[in-house]
Amino acid sequence: MSNNNINYYRDTQVDPYYLQPNDETGKPDNKSFKDFYEKHVDNDNNTDNNNLDYEMEFYNFLKGKINDFLGKSRNIAYDHIVLLLGAGASVVDKKNYGKTMGQLAWEIFYNISHQKYGEEINLNSRDFLSYKEILKFVPNSEKFPEPKNKNVQWKDTFPLEELISQLDFYIKGNEQLLKLSKDEKRKKHFNKVRNTKNYIIYEIFENVKYDNLTDEKEFPFNHMAVVLALTKLLKSLSEKLTVVTTNYDLAIEKSLAKRDFSIFNGYNLTNDSIFDESSFDWVLSKKVNHINTEEVIYKPNMINLFKIHGSINWIFDGANTKEVPVDRVEQILLSNINSKNNSEKLSKDKKDEVRMIFPSTNKYMQSYEEPYFDLMARFQEELHKSNTLLVTSGFSFGDDHISRMVINAIKHNSGLKCLFTDYGIYNSKFYKYPEKDSSKETSTKKDDKKPESEEDLYGNKNWRELDSLRNEGYDIAFLKATMNDKEHGLAFFLRG
Repeated sequence: MSNNNINYYRDTQVDPYYLQPNDETGKPDNKSFKDFYEKHVDNDNNTDNNNLDYEMEFYNFLKGKINDFLGKSRNIAYDHIVLLLGAGASVVDKKNYGKTMGQLAWEIFYNISHQKYGEEINLNSRDFLSYKEILKFVPNSEKFPEPKNKNVQWKDTFPLEELISQLDFYIKGNEQLLKLSKDEKRKKHFNKVRNTKNYIIYEIFENVKYDNLTDEKEFPFNHMAVVLALTKLLKSLSEKLTVVTTNYDLAIEKSLAKRDFSIFNGYNLTNDSIFDESSFDWVLSKKVNHINTEEVIYKPNMINLFKIHGSINWIFDGANTKEVPVDRVEQILLSNINSKNNSEKLSKDKKDEVRMIFPSTNKYMQSYEEPYFDLMARFQEELHKSNTLLVTSGFSFGDDHISRMVINAIKHNSGLKCLFTDYGIYNSKFYKYPEKDSSKETSTKKDDKKPESEEDLYGNKNWRELDSLRNEGYDIAFLKATMNDKEHGLAFFLRG
């Protein structure tokens, strides 16, 4: 990268805090931490530094900056707090959790290329599109040669979202015509397209199911620590922390199950467990009788959970969205692949439809359906409340419909403070570092590599607009931190 600084933190008040990586490892070394300490922490060199842990001093310094930004030193509390989680919030380093869409695509199409569909799939390889046939639905297919070696991956991100969209368009455009057609070859190809799409959806589900969570000696997710730290910043126990996630997995639910948390996820408390938006308005309280009065106290650790892209345990039964065991959803997805009657089932038939917005260009239209629209409306309402803190983790701001809601709220709600965190917070085009040689930024090297794009250097357009708003003075900070780093992750910085 032309600018090889590793950015860790920036807000409206200061230049970005960053470290220089070691040329060989690409990571900061002790010298980089020491240089930072002498520049920012003890620039008068008044301390005997021989025994200092410079790395820990660095992280504690940043924690102090976060505390200042959040107003902890001034005992500021918030009326409302929203935690927005994206795919990165489920990623656990060196463990088989939270794959990115690029990683998912590689695994899915590696299996297709090697005809590894799993024992639970009754169809054979001839019932699915071959890898070469799949590429006909993909733009710039030459960038994605058939994955022969699992250790060698594509250089670009496979357009999984566009592929699912194209498969879906083909299915919807041909299903009615082919019911009347006698062209058996076209019918066979149509069924292969449908089976392939259903297989891809099933594999996405399988990769976010996390069967082995209970077998872990050490629970992999750190959501509970982050949620606990945020609830302590709420002004009143009667106000619930709002967690908004685009993830289908149950990482947040399983994390909070380890403590006495009450989760309001939009489903009523009756046995049929039907989605009921009004359930978010309820709180848990009890009366405490004193001599002269009755006092109402609220149960601590209550959260509202908005799963705005659905969940692996939701289905639509033809009339209502219901919460069901995960095994039932798995059976439905397998049935969509294996059933001999599947070719006669029209895509408009929504009975026993899994309630997840899978990656496709159609996901923006799906977000207007029930229950997604109700959840998105609730999310937007939260962003426009006064004295609100928004914290994000692992959300790339690649989803425009969500990003625009956040950006609009920042512009119109002066009572909104935002802390955006991710494993990489991208470089700011509004600051030029002394180490950066701008003359090399657009030059090509001898290996004929293309110059890096603005998006490579500074993040996607929504990240750039958020950084522009920060630069203009809006109450925004960026922090390099991940959800599940238990040493120096988001929870470390949020704790006092």
